[in-house]
Amino acid sequence: MKEARLHFRHPPVVEVVCGVQFSGAEGWGTPHFGRFWQQIESEYPRFEDQTPLPPLRLEGPVSPEPQFLPMPPLRRVFFIQPSGNFLMQLQQNRLLHNWRKTDDHDEYPRYERAYERFVSAWSKFENFLATVPLPPAHADVFELTYINHITREGAKFPRDVWEFLAFYEDTPRAVTAKDSSAMAMQFNWPLPSEMGTLTLDLKHGVRPNDESDVLLIELSARGKAKESPGYMKEWFDAAHLAIVNTFDDFTTKKAHALWEKYEA
Repeated sequence: MKEARLHFRHPPVVEVVCGVQFSGAEGWGTPHFGRFWQQIESEYPRFEDQTPLPPLRLEGPVSPEPQFLPMPPLRRVFFIQPSGNFLMQLQQNRLLHNWRKTDDHDEYPRYERAYERFVSAWSKFENFLATVPLPPAHADVFELTYINHITREGAKFPRDVWEFLAFYEDTPRAVTAKDSSAMAMQFNWPLPSEMGTLTLDLKHGVRPNDESDVLLIELSARGKAKESPGYMKEWFDAAHLAIVNTFDDFTTKKAHALWEKYEA
């Protein structure tokens, strides 16, 4: 019998990122971004230049250390689908595929679809390297990130975070007995079977589109890649399960009712 899985009909997810950091592909340069875009332009007709991301590390603090490079790194390029919901990010040593919520009515397409699009993007990139030709890319690190924006009419954060967070009974108070004005937390756990690390970042902010208070919960898994057949899917499935179960344990039953939790 198939084991029931946890779902939310209306999750607060605003972005999902599947990614791979790779080595190899020696000789990659600025012209290759344009040549690669020519092959995917019908699916990703828009592009944006962005600052490159720092290298992922599997050990030590999550915050990146300063880098001192002999010359500026190559850009990172966004290749964007017409709706703006799906985009591919590519830089010299990293490929990511995102789903992002661009409108309040956008529905999260579920993990399976987000992962399939990432696999398709990685396959397109590998095929491109073979046809250029450039040396193949070798996956070094996998990553999966879920970003959640939690809001409620009339809620003020950080005062009301404990309506949504299950690991503490009430908002901590200072000797002034006034509401706190800022909060930030980070938790790190090992993934099962030594598959990597799961990080939870928690903070509050203001949504730019309506200036409402929002609680931001980011869950990010990363782990060492293996090129054995089937390991990529095995890793992403395990990372997704860890993220969903941690989010469930971390949040309250009241919040689960709001997001319509169910098992199927």
